[in-house]
Amino acid sequence: MTTAAKAASAVAAASTASAGGIYFGTDLLKSKKTITDLIREKNPNKRLITSTTVSDDAWKKAYKAYREENKEKERGQDSWKLSDWAKPNGDIQEVNTTAEFINKCKSNSGLEASKDNDLLYQQVLKYCTRATLVSDLIAENNKGRRLLKSSGQGDDNGWQTVWSTYKQHNSGKTNDTWSLTDWSGKKGGNELPTNYKTTCDTKSSEEAFKTDDEKYLNVLNWCTVPA
Repeated sequence: MTTAAKAASAVAAASTASAGGIYFGTDLLKSKKTITDLIREKNPNKRLITSTTVSDDAWKKAYKAYREENKEKERGQDSWKLSDWAKPNGDIQEVNTTAEFINKCKSNSGLEASKDNDLLYQQVLKYCTRATLVSDLIAENNKGRRLLKSSGQGDDNGWQTVWSTYKQHNSGKTNDTWSLTDWSGKKGGNELPTNYKTTCDTKSSEEAFKTDDEKYLNVLNWCTVPA
């Protein structure tokens, strides 16, 4: 091969490698997703905490996890270098979180990660999420339905409708699915058992992340009405 041919070959190889590098680099960029999207994909059993109230129970648990993880760290050395960070003393208890911590969770969850073992992804998963609940599945998968709540007003007809459905499902049973108070005395009438509404509240707050979960399906059938 002549010197000129060798040079041309080298240039072509370099161009190919360069092009390949650009291609793979672009491919890697395309594979990145926001941490929010990755959590939805990789950890459907978790949901980002959306409350902005520092006294929210979910935030208290999350902030406790952060403080436990960084209990030996001085200010400026904690994972997210919070400006109001103070090294915990003694046993770490659940306390109100801070607005800064909530905002940090919000901003970090919007950043991108390429895989679910990235450090920041793991931190957001640990410090900024709670368990997925039946109520989450109801809201996300049933846009045309509304979850009834015991504290709601003006839903008498709705409660009668779901109570009727519940009675039909448990017809002929001595022991009903949810073991309601006064089941034996109320199953033949229109009056709801005393704890039917609060049972809907309790059941909708249970953990579930699959739409074929019986806990989710029961609440969907017995505690929701058309929106």
